[in-house]
Amino acid sequence: MLKKIALGIVAGTGLFLTTAADAQQAPPARPAIPQIGIQAISRDQYKPVVGKYGGRIIRDTLGEPKSFNPITSGETSTTTFTARVFQGLTDIDAFTGDVKPLLAEKWEVADDGMTWTFHLRKDVKFNDGTPFTAADVVFTWNDAIYDNTRPEGKDPRWPCSTRDAATFGGKTVKVEAIDDYTVRFVTPVKVAIWDQMVADGILPKAKYQDLVKNGTLGGALGADIKPDDLVGTGPFMLGQYVRGERVVMKRNPHYWKKDSAGNQLPYLDELTFLILRDMNTMLLNFEQGITDTFGIRSGKDIARLKPKAAQDNFSFYQFGPDDGDLFLLLNMSLDVAKAGKIPDYKVNWFRDTRFRQALSYAIDRESQIKNVRRNLGYPEYAPMTLAAGPYKQEGIEPYPYDPEKAKALLADMGLKPGPDGILQDAQGHQVAFTMNTNSGNELRAETLEFIRKDLERIGIKSNVLLLEFNLLVDKMETTMDWEAIVMGLTGGREPHWGANVWKSEAWMHMWWPKQKTPGFAWEKRIDEIFDTGIQEMDKTKRKAIYREWVQIARDQQPFVYLTVAEQVAAVRNRFGNIFPGEVGGVFHNEDEIFVLPGK
Repeated sequence: MLKKIALGIVAGTGLFLTTAADAQQAPPARPAIPQIGIQAISRDQYKPVVGKYGGRIIRDTLGEPKSFNPITSGETSTTTFTARVFQGLTDIDAFTGDVKPLLAEKWEVADDGMTWTFHLRKDVKFNDGTPFTAADVVFTWNDAIYDNTRPEGKDPRWPCSTRDAATFGGKTVKVEAIDDYTVRFVTPVKVAIWDQMVADGILPKAKYQDLVKNGTLGGALGADIKPDDLVGTGPFMLGQYVRGERVVMKRNPHYWKKDSAGNQLPYLDELTFLILRDMNTMLLNFEQGITDTFGIRSGKDIARLKPKAAQDNFSFYQFGPDDGDLFLLLNMSLDVAKAGKIPDYKVNWFRDTRFRQALSYAIDRESQIKNVRRNLGYPEYAPMTLAAGPYKQEGIEPYPYDPEKAKALLADMGLKPGPDGILQDAQGHQVAFTMNTNSGNELRAETLEFIRKDLERIGIKSNVLLLEFNLLVDKMETTMDWEAIVMGLTGGREPHWGANVWKSEAWMHMWWPKQKTPGFAWEKRIDEIFDTGIQEMDKTKRKAIYREWVQIARDQQPFVYLTVAEQVAAVRNRFGNIFPGEVGGVFHNEDEIFVLPGK
């Protein structure tokens, strides 16, 4: 799935299915991460039983939902809920990562590699009881995602990550209904993963067409939405949102899936998400039996919870390195500097490759792993280098912790220590900036403090400012009045899911979004790589194409990558049909999970 800005909760707790610098030495070796909990199973071991109706899963969420709009969302505070309401034509297998049918029963691609025909299920209804047809698919893509009804020559009225990823060389995909249950997509070039790209949720035309016609869809479906106004085909629907307290997702009475005995799914009556402001309270809630699951943040959580597992009747599940990323991001936007939102001299520092490389050498990732993650994580230097999958890249050189190398790069920029030891540029500006992250996420806050001390050692002064998550997202996506941010993105096994971030014209191109032309030669090359890679149907050849992107990301450090978590989740032993998947985590099959008798 497309990358999303992540709150920072471990992905293993599940959603449905976010100039080369010379490496002088390898980082110090760390002991292998031990087996902590139950490992992911294979698809052959997935054998759900007929369950019982009733009950709920209670969990926590960090902060408020930003909205309930699946078209404009780019953050997990929204997609946590929309992913359970809206379904696409296909889905990703929780065990293998392969594409599988969902609202489409089957599909075929023509010999030209550009004409895809999808045959839809005929037994699907939206949660308001209206039938799902090809007209809804056409509406979702043409009118909601591509915004094709906007006035000629005008920019799109609302941001959309899917539009960014599904636009090829400036051209969009032609979508048309052949009949009520058949949809044809004609892509402008070969698209190797179009069967995966149609996994985006489908909206009902009858419900939302007026919002498209009057140009208000982008601002609609906000946090103040009435539950009946959020209509999709998923197993759950919005039941209640009480700001500052909880979001309740209730059972969809019109859900189309059935179990092996012909009983309608889901079994659970509801999913309850308690809204909290910090992750320490989330841990306390789990310890006190209030919630049913907790995403482990570090080895410290394991040491605290493990002695209580038998008495409190819960288990650990473990899934290997997270496929998301945690990074330090610098604002490189000339547009922002021109608007006076941050000083132009700071943007000029940030735009210098030597500056970003210096930060990467200055940051002691191993210290973060030892002291912040408590040995439950991995150092990261570039994307697609840790989590398993067909496009994992081996042999990418690390950035060893080397403060002297960092100082040399900064000196080469002409930055010299002032009387107080803080570096100054040629105009006498002190090399100082503010770093933000989201409040309530202690792991990120601790990470920022380690970075602040590391930068101080090389003569850079930095301040730390924590902001509420949705306010931080607004600064990143709308006002752009930020200097540096420690943030995370969700990941995936398919490189093109990052197109909504890496392509220079994309609205989530975080360091300088929505560029009319690439601002750097290396950005232009990344655009070309993504345009070429998506057209290559052979996976081995695609992997080789994307390796150049990974190498550019490593060399240029637009994201100064930090560390990646080992995914571990604690879950109460009160549920049936728990089948942990390497890709999907614990709760990938929420529609089949049920509360065990007596639990």
